[in-house]
Amino acid sequence: MSGGTDSSVAAILLLEQGYEVIGITFRFWEDGENTHLQDAVKLASQIGIEHVTYNALDVFRENVVQYFMDEYMAGRTPFPCVKCNNELKWKLILEEADRLGCEKVAMGHYVNIIREDDHYFVAEGKDPDKDQSFFLWGLTQTQLSRIIFPLGQFHKTEVRAMALERGYKKVSEKKDSLGACFCSGDYRPFLKRQLADPDRFIFPGNFIDEQGNILGHHEGYPLYTVGQRRGLMHLNRKVFVKEIKPQSNEVILAPLANMYKNEFLIRDVNVVDQGLFTSDFDINCRIRYRKQNTLCRVVLLENKKGRVELAEPLESIAPGQTAVFYRDGRILGGGFIE
Repeated sequence: MSGGTDSSVAAILLLEQGYEVIGITFRFWEDGENTHLQDAVKLASQIGIEHVTYNALDVFRENVVQYFMDEYMAGRTPFPCVKCNNELKWKLILEEADRLGCEKVAMGHYVNIIREDDHYFVAEGKDPDKDQSFFLWGLTQTQLSRIIFPLGQFHKTEVRAMALERGYKKVSEKKDSLGACFCSGDYRPFLKRQLADPDRFIFPGNFIDEQGNILGHHEGYPLYTVGQRRGLMHLNRKVFVKEIKPQSNEVILAPLANMYKNEFLIRDVNVVDQGLFTSDFDINCRIRYRKQNTLCRVVLLENKKGRVELAEPLESIAPGQTAVFYRDGRILGGGFIE
């Protein structure tokens, strides 16, 4: 329970459906007054359920915030929400469920779970603007067998109406959270604050073209991401960040026409079943959260790696981000872009 609209309504619906419900709030990151925890505790008391607070501040910093900084320092573009889902949040909540004797766990995601042919699939939620399936490709079959998503069949407007109808006006009016919980705005000031000695790690270097010619000077390679167009040097043509070279502190700029690729590699791959992947271009690959799909085929390699071959080229494929594979609205798997 984050204290927001979605997790609050999820808890209320589960209680109405006859489940014995225990609310849990993870303390992952705190900057100032911890109002979300206060709101979660208050709601749990109002609806008459037990509430547990789990202090995960240290483990979150070690596993997610440190990863976030390390990726930028390696010239990649991190995806902290997926890292947290894959390796921390679900692991912790299932461990706590075992401790409390709970069979199932639930969160307020706009996602569905479908069971078919002895497989569990994460499937898109009914609300296309709120669907969060993209973040959950790393869930295992064992984890999926224990998860409930009460909001998967609703639109956000319906969820807000449910809270209001039940007398929880404040819950119904909560603003949606955007971005990573610890860094919702521009990552650059956050990165500088978190580094012990930012001037030692972030210092000026050269913008270069694809042939290695110096075009100008930048403020430090960790402050740029593949696909970035704004905040670059002024040229008489549009250019984008094509590649980042940490070893030489260089940032390669290129025109949009040179930003496209027909294939790329992925690592840390998780799939529902390898047999679902064929030699046909019959899978939708999504490398961005918002409604982007491109037909592809995926060649699974050893050591949890893979190669993604695209039916048509995509631009600005950023190392460190994720590729997620869908068929008929169901996730077959995903991985981090190399």
